[in-house]
Amino acid sequence: MRLRDKINKQKYLYLTLVAIGFAILIILAFTEKYMPANIFRPILYIALVIFCGGNILLYIGIKCPKCNSIIGYAIVFSADKVDQCPRCRVVFDENI
Repeated sequence: MRLRDKINKQKYLYLTLVAIGFAILIILAFTEKYMPANIFRPILYIALVIFCGGNILLYIGIKCPKCNSIIGYAIVFSADKVDQCPRCRVVFDENI
């Protein structure tokens, strides 16, 4: 198992949370007129918490397995493949 596999597990979990929250928000945008307010608002708040929580976890939840420093959005949205930790320089593609 490589270090990148551990990081990718976290990344896919957090991106799934963001996608679920965003999908619920889109559905709510189209069904707002047809839902009563007492049903719409709790679903809206839950979707916002899921979406924002997933974004926060993407930012602070992805950490280097060796030095435990926050990698965050650098590994998720970088244009190039991130090969090593910016802080401790451990290579993510080596076997552990």
